[in-house]
Amino acid sequence: MRIAIADDSIQDTEKLMKELTDVLSEFGYENERIETFESGEILLKKFESGRYDIIFLDIFLGGMNGIETAKEIRRKDKDVRLVFQTTSNDFAAQSYQLNADYYLLKPCTSEAVRSMLQRINLDRFEEQRMVEFPDKSRCRAHDIIYTEYSNHKITIHLEDNKEHYVWMSHTDLEQILESKGDFFTCTKGILLNLEKIVSFTDDSVKVSNGDFVPVSRARRSDLRKAHADYVMRMLQKGGRTE
Repeated sequence: MRIAIADDSIQDTEKLMKELTDVLSEFGYENERIETFESGEILLKKFESGRYDIIFLDIFLGGMNGIETAKEIRRKDKDVRLVFQTTSNDFAAQSYQLNADYYLLKPCTSEAVRSMLQRINLDRFEEQRMVEFPDKSRCRAHDIIYTEYSNHKITIHLEDNKEHYVWMSHTDLEQILESKGDFFTCTKGILLNLEKIVSFTDDSVKVSNGDFVPVSRARRSDLRKAHADYVMRMLQKGGRTE
């Protein structure tokens, strides 16, 4: 996720960076880049449309304040998430006129940052979501096609014909993956990413890497319903339904 913070207080910037890093990790998002700026002018010199996913602006920046900086940002980028930070609610009305996504009061807390991230639409960042396994290895949830369990070993089939191996129970893996996205146990020992279904056969599904994954007779009807529900959610969000 690409994040910019414009704040002339080093202490406030460091506090926000820490809370963001902790909460994003808790949510399973990889936080690869946070850039910080001491003024709106410096941010705007580097800014271009599509460069950031979320921008945090201190309203009471010295020089060009946060509201003025946001106006310039909105002239170039209508989609970037804007979050204002301040110690006062005085500018709330102006911030929402600029299509701000959230108004974060200082000093920020983990609870406030968590509420902010839950409030703004993070669907567009879903591909960056990470899964961490008991051995501390990680992979993107979006890259997982399906998993197979055998003798305490999990084989995770990933995009680009890659495989990842972890030693854990299938039940524990279910708890991890089902909390991260649309995964379904289609037969004993196999978890399937609903996003990766290409087509159905009588007793299996074809997935995005060309494999045919078996589906137990008892689970076929439930799988079709789960996939239909997934497709409907994606259509409502304007997302992909591959």
